Amino acid sequence: MPRISALALVVYASALQPPLTARLRANALRAEPGGPPPGVAATGGPPRGPPPGTPGGPPGVKGGPPGGPPGGPPKQRDETNAVVDAAVDALFSLLYLGDDSGAADSSKNLRVLWTRAVLSGRGIIDDPQAFEWLPTNTRWLVSPENAKRLPESLIEKLEWIGSRTRFLDQAVDAFLAEHASPQIVVVGAGYDTRCARYGGRAKFFEVDLPSAVEAKKRILATRSPSVTVEHLPLNLEDLKAGPSLPERLASSTSFDASRPTLYVFEAVLFYLSPPACSALLDAALTQGARVALTDSLTKLGVAPRGPAPPPNKAACAEFFEGRGGALGAHDVRWGGALHYADVVASSSTA
Repeated sequence: MPRISALALVVYASALQPPLTARLRANALRAEPGGPPPGVAATGGPPRGPPPGTPGGPPGVKGGPPGGPPGGPPKQRDETNAVVDAAVDALFSLLYLGDDSGAADSSKNLRVLWTRAVLSGRGIIDDPQAFEWLPTNTRWLVSPENAKRLPESLIEKLEWIGSRTRFLDQAVDAFLAEHASPQIVVVGAGYDTRCARYGGRAKFFEVDLPSAVEAKKRILATRSPSVTVEHLPLNLEDLKAGPSLPERLASSTSFDASRPTLYVFEAVLFYLSPPACSALLDAALTQGARVALTDSLTKLGVAPRGPAPPPNKAACAEFFEGRGGALGAHDVRWGGALHYADVVASSSTA
């Protein structure tokens, strides 16, 4: 397969939501690049089906809400997505032949990393680490030179992953500028590269499903052995009962709830039940921490208000005020189905 055709297939598949295979995967905690995440309908409705970490996983979507990529999302048909997904699975088996990165993960989870390398190569985001974590023998496919050869129509479908990365990086930059010895908790971390990109400027903790944690540890060991990050293997649905996330972190890691803390949520709440979402946000704000998220709040009562940011920002601000938080920077995508929010707790230590 010609190099650009192969790369285009990876990125195109990343812009789709393959519902058939999504139903079969239990490890579906993170969102795919491009288009609305599984279960987010045109009105920004909540995910349907079992929560992540349980058999079945979240289903896919058809169509997409207003404010999505130019020209709207690609038409979603189960049989088409299944074919594309199978093709990409086959392609990734080739991309990872003789893999020296240590990933050994599903193509669905790895697509985000490859897509970030593409966006960084085009200068849309600043994430050179994504390229470094790819297999040495095949990462030339997403070199800056090759990434720039991809058609704009393809890259436009990934706008939301580029914009959410920039928003969260800006929140991290602002947080680090205000504190001398901070800590950052990345929830549903997957192959998030911030522990490497911001290494040495903050103490990092990552929370994810056990299988995702093990895959991340392998990549760090082979690609970034000097990076220090502590992991908490956890099904986030377990937070509906029992100890809170800060309590679990404190009991299993060197996490210190009295230190300035930033919690990062990047397309995670989509896949959780309302009680689990509430438990996560309430525990962070009760701790006095800062919260930066690019996620859906619809299932928690923040209904989409259309493509204009002001009414959505007002609704988001009211939601967080009721939970003891003050909304700072804010943006929306998909008609308000997706919020970008930087929130500081009223009793802030951050």
